[in-house]
Amino acid sequence: MEETRAVIPMRPLTFGELLDAAVSLLRAQAPLLLGAAFVLAAVQQVLLYPLREWAHMRPPAYWLVLDDYPAQSWLVFCVSMALEAGVLSLLGGFAGAAAGPGLLGRKVRGRDLLRQVLRRALPLLVIAALTAALIFATSLVLMLPWPLLFGLLGLAPPALVVDRIGPFRAIGRSFKLAGRGLRGVFIRVGGYISWAAIRLALGLGGAALLEIWLRPYGTGYAIAMIAVWTIVDTVAYAALACIDAVLYIEVRMRVEGLDVAIGRLRRLNRPIDLAGSVILGAAVR
Repeated sequence: MEETRAVIPMRPLTFGELLDAAVSLLRAQAPLLLGAAFVLAAVQQVLLYPLREWAHMRPPAYWLVLDDYPAQSWLVFCVSMALEAGVLSLLGGFAGAAAGPGLLGRKVRGRDLLRQVLRRALPLLVIAALTAALIFATSLVLMLPWPLLFGLLGLAPPALVVDRIGPFRAIGRSFKLAGRGLRGVFIRVGGYISWAAIRLALGLGGAALLEIWLRPYGTGYAIAMIAVWTIVDTVAYAALACIDAVLYIEVRMRVEGLDVAIGRLRRLNRPIDLAGSVILGAAVR
């Protein structure tokens, strides 16, 4: 396998270094990650369109209609949060497949990573469905438990693909690693909030441009805003998935000594498999 420069440093990272590594990972596998993110973001927008019409939530930002339709608009908001969590879980599998080669400095074609994800498609769908259901339930309760649960679930898709374990063990592993001092929770929630602000700014900026040519609240404007949010979410979702994947690798280095185990195998000139028992048991013995 062709060697190249690693995009994920082989050491525990600061928050800024972790974000830089996530961007580097996205750049390294941009066609695959952005392509998958575009398809999933488009499906999400199509599914939400009739629900938003029913709840009278209008573009550009689809704010809650608390005066006239509080129950309907809050329900649709919770559905959108659940769909978003499911999308991020699916993309976390793609980013997780790219993270291993990104850490080891191996050049892998996007089609090979896609085949790797497709082999794990069913358990990945199980994680996405469970995540969406849990996020929907916590969103209904005024979002109070959402930050903790959102942060604890984020490492499950990369764990599933990188470690080649089952979906329920991957979720347990995510809770264990992200919950260690809650550092992983804070990083994931912080990354989400940062990208939420960026998405809102880009979406409203796109809406302002559209209003130069299109009449607000018309059908053409509504369709154009679906396209705008799809494009904005494509970049945001791919970036967030890469943060999850890099965070998973980084937490394993910080908690389990993954970098030490890889260094030992390299000194012994032995093959490196991130899912191998030597790696998984590196610092837990």
